[in-house]
This record gives sequence, structure tokens and C-alpha cells, in this order.
Amino acid sequence: MTFAARGILVSLAFFAVVYCLVSSLVVLVWEGIRRMGWRPSSSSANLLFGLRILPFLISLGVSMFFVFPSFWLLERTSLDEDTGTFILGLCSILILGAGLVRVLLAEARTTRAVTRWRSSASSCEGGAIPPQIKASDGAPPLILVGIRKPNVMVSDIAARVLSDDELRAAVRHELGHMRSWDNLKKVSISATPFPGMTSLEHAWREAAELAADDSAVTNRQEALDLAAALIKLSRFSQQWAEPSLASGLVTRSSSIGMRLERLIEWRVASPRLQRTWPWTILILSTMITGVVGNYGIALVVTHRLTELLVP
Repeated sequence: MTFAARGILVSLAFFAVVYCLVSSLVVLVWEGIRRMGWRPSSSSANLLFGLRILPFLISLGVSMFFVFPSFWLLERTSLDEDTGTFILGLCSILILGAGLVRVLLAEARTTRAVTRWRSSASSCEGGAIPPQIKASDGAPPLILVGIRKPNVMVSDIAARVLSDDELRAAVRHELGHMRSWDNLKKVSISATPFPGMTSLEHAWREAAELAADDSAVTNRQEALDLAAALIKLSRFSQQWAEPSLASGLVTRSSSIGMRLERLIEWRVASPRLQRTWPWTILILSTMITGVVGNYGIALVVTHRLTELLVP
């Protein structure tokens, strides 16, 4: 039991070191990309989210599948961890705890807002959209709430000022967020805090809105309908604040002007990016096969690296 506890402590310490190093590297890389004049695009949404969550995935994967097994197989039974190991382990617990607190607070705020909007709400049936949740005044015009079973909330404002075609296009935008699991991605971002990531998170939100716009339109008329909905509803954008774990049509985290420009100049998206997925899967499969085939050597290298990085 004591030996297993030591392994968990070392794994936590290694997690803290790798998480901070990789996160710092991501911040530096992103700052370099941003200063080169990068502009958000719908095709970059998944890439930006992957970059944001990469430090946590690398740190967690290495700690679970390499550090702890290498400690269990190769470490001496005598206690040789010093104060630095305990400090790093505590840092790891603080990082994970801060992420959990952020998620719980964001969930509580979102739940309170949704409950308030639904207090005098009813179900939308028929009309321009499939059955959804009709929200009372005070709610954002359209917003996707929920993670496991997300729903689109349509406020009285949206139903009043939008035409049927504009409302359909706006709902399809929210369904695009649902298909991309953007609310779950927001939970993941909240759960993995690190200083300096705000700019990258904002860029992902902008790209996610562009991707949802693209998923909502298939021809020029639908693009113009969505643009008209944005114009009409942007006038009310200062009346509400979007909850942390929800995705609205009109948000303060995205540029309405840039979205309107893209929609007005709409053209069929190139399918080239769809052909990159097979290559991505092939590269990942090759990497996993290589690691599994040399797992014993990888454990030895990890154990030596742990002795260097963890006191």
C-alpha cells in the first residue's frame, strides 16, 4: 500500500512538471502564431481546441501509462522521495482541484441562469423549428444548454423579431454547436486552468462560432438568412451574459462583423480538410503502434526521466 502511494505521489509530481512545461510551451507557440497575424477560421476550431487541451492530455497520459508503471516495475522499495516531490504532488492536486472548482462554479452559474429562463417557459411546437425549449424574456435569443442532452432555448425576442427562415438558420447554428460538443469542450477548458491561455481560449470560441455558422448554411440564401438573424439579434446582445457552459448565437466572444462578412460573401467550403482525417488517424495509429511495440524501453526511459525531473 505504501509503495503504491509513493507511485501515485511521483506520478502527481511528474504530472505537475510536464503540465506546466507543456502549457508554457503552448502559450509561447500560440503567442508566436498570433503575432504572425493569425485570423480565426471555421477549419481551425478543432485544431485550436486540441492545442488548448494538449498539455493536460499529454501530462495525464504519460503519468498514467508510463510514470506509474515504470515506478511500479523499476523503483526501489526504499523511500527516497524528498520534500520537492511532495511539493510538486501538492501543486498537481491544486491544479486538478482548481479545475474542478472552476467547473462546479460554472455549472452552478449556468444552471441558475437556465432555471431562471425556464421559470415561465413552455415548449415550442410546430412553426419554423422542431420542438425546442421556449425561454421567457431575459434569456439570450437562442442558446444551446446542457451537455449530455443539450437543448436549444428560443427566447420570446427571437420568435418575435425573426422570420421563419431566419429562425430555422439560427437553430441550425445551435445544432452545429451540439454536433461539435462545444459545451463539453468548454467544460474541458474550465477543468484545465493555466495562466496565459485566455487568448487561445478566445480564439477557439471565435473559430467555433464560425464553424457553427458554416454548419448552418448550405447555400447563399441560408447564409443571408443567418446574417439577417445576426443583425437583428445583435441589437439585444448587451441585455444578457452568456453562461460559461452554454453556446449562444450572438456572443461577446465572437466578432459579429467578421461573421457577417463571411456569410454575405458565402461560397461552398472546400472539402480538402475532410481528407486530412485519414492521415491524422494513420499518424496516430503509427505512433501508438510504435510505443506499444517498444513499451519496455519506453518505461525505462520514463523512469530515468522521472529521476531527473522529480526530486
